[in-house]
Amino acid sequence: MRYTILTESTMWSTETLKQKVERILNEKTRDGYEIVSVAFGVNMWWLPTAFITLRKNY
Repeated sequence: MRYTILTESTMWSTETLKQKVERILNEKTRDGYEIVSVAFGVNMWWLPTAFITLRKNY
């Protein structure tokens, strides 16, 4: 099993971030990844940030 953690940030809006995350999740699940978790928060510059944990069996 292999885990991957992705982070995605935006300076504009949480709606833009949500759309980016949805696109990433759809793309990664098509590639065979399983979604472990998705969390939203802020990074050290207070930008809205998503943390996505994925898993893939090999």
